[in-house]
Amino acid sequence: MRVRWIGLALALALVGGAAGYALGQSAEDGPAGISAGPVPAVSPSYPVNEYVVVPDPGIAPLATDLPLHTAKFKTGDLRMTASAPVGWARETLQGADSWNFADRDVPQPTYLLRVGLIAGDRASLNAAREFRISKLEDAESNGDLEHLVVEERLDDGFTATYLSGGHLRVTMERFLAQPGSTQAYATIAVVGRDRDREGMADLLERAAASATF
Repeated sequence: MRVRWIGLALALALVGGAAGYALGQSAEDGPAGISAGPVPAVSPSYPVNEYVVVPDPGIAPLATDLPLHTAKFKTGDLRMTASAPVGWARETLQGADSWNFADRDVPQPTYLLRVGLIAGDRASLNAAREFRISKLEDAESNGDLEHLVVEERLDDGFTATYLSGGHLRVTMERFLAQPGSTQAYATIAVVGRDRDREGMADLLERAAASATF
């Protein structure tokens, strides 16, 4: 392609948000030509990863309005009661300050409820939320999970998605303070599949509302 120029009168127009550059042509008296090659498209400045999502077994979505019972939690001087689904197996996690509840009749991991006591950290609800998100980011950096996306931040919690073992998982987490305090005392979270969101939100709301210290 041959382009004819007069002095420096010809310019390239940058179009904001476009995928490439448009090269203009102008023809005027006074020959002064240059050869122009093709203009490459602008590439993203970050790598684009592709992820393979492994399908989950065809298990029915987590139901709403699950029957609940009152469970007691204790670590050191910290105490709390909160509701958990009837019949779900309880497991004490490493550190003895958090517990998982999972449906005995459903292959795991599919969906679960997690309760933890964190008052010893003396953190505000916002700080506790950001610390938890940072731990998920560390897990992503270490390869323990992939493609972490924080969908929503609330004053007392957040919702995020990630890939674990190739399976898409949703986590909804809430941080609780004692009445009259601004420091996080406990955390309640529900982890499940995308199809479980309605049941997860219902279980999280009811469990958090039932907590007493």
